[in-house]
Amino acid sequence: MDAVSLLQVSSALLLNLGFAWLVGSWFARYWMRSSGVDHDHFEPALRKLDLMAAAISMVGSASALLSATAVMGGVGLREACPMFWMMVSTTDYGHAGCAIVVTMLVLFIVRFVGGVGRSSDIAVVLLLAIFSATRASMGHAGEEGFWTIPLAVEAIHYFAIGLWTGAVMVSGWFVLHESRIRKFDTGTTDQYLELMSQAAMLAVVAIVATGIYSAWHRVGSSEHLVHTTYGITLLVKVAMVLLAVALGGYNKFLGLPAASRSLRDVTLVRVVLQVETLLLLGALLAAAILTTQQPPTAM
Repeated sequence: MDAVSLLQVSSALLLNLGFAWLVGSWFARYWMRSSGVDHDHFEPALRKLDLMAAAISMVGSASALLSATAVMGGVGLREACPMFWMMVSTTDYGHAGCAIVVTMLVLFIVRFVGGVGRSSDIAVVLLLAIFSATRASMGHAGEEGFWTIPLAVEAIHYFAIGLWTGAVMVSGWFVLHESRIRKFDTGTTDQYLELMSQAAMLAVVAIVATGIYSAWHRVGSSEHLVHTTYGITLLVKVAMVLLAVALGGYNKFLGLPAASRSLRDVTLVRVVLQVETLLLLGALLAAAILTTQQPPTAM
């Protein structure tokens, strides 16, 4: 993998990672408030992490624009720098990339100001929806135009992956930290986990439905699935998602019921969520690699 491809993959991964955290933190706030958790127990620390995620997404978007400039010009990264402004100002990809930077900048400002309440929640979720649609337009689905079914399906797929990955990541690495859940009232953890589990199940259903459509639309046949680099990478992604689904199923049917009985079982749920997060990050990496490969149906 050359420097341009490496930058393409790493920038896509940063974009996906930052977006997933921000989606997960938005829902985690809602679930914690619905479960009666005191705002002061989580907001200051969570806001700092949100600012980091928004900054990571901005860096990822700028890097993606630079790598795209190199690909379009057929040159290396150093030679692409003088062509950067032309690509950003004259191409649809450049416009979309700038829109993502602006969207994340506005979201950064909203979180930095620290607004809490209905208006802030609506602003953030609208920004995330705009990000999802714009990000989808920068991939293979965007090649067919903005107002198309493949792009709409890809945007839903992207948001659903962000919700699932973000939910398990924020829950496993932040909300369920032992020092934090010790401050929760009786029943709070159970209610939070139930809300998270329901949202994750809905996200998985959306991912499966949109993923099947997108995969068939791009791969075209089972032969392409096993005899092309794109197809094999897609299978690796699917395998990681299936393993994550299995862990999610364990938590849903075994872990969550046990967590209502002891703090030790809550710890086990947290560990499973952390492993599930790592698998989903692997799937995000595979998805980032797919952005550098040409789908069989486009050849």
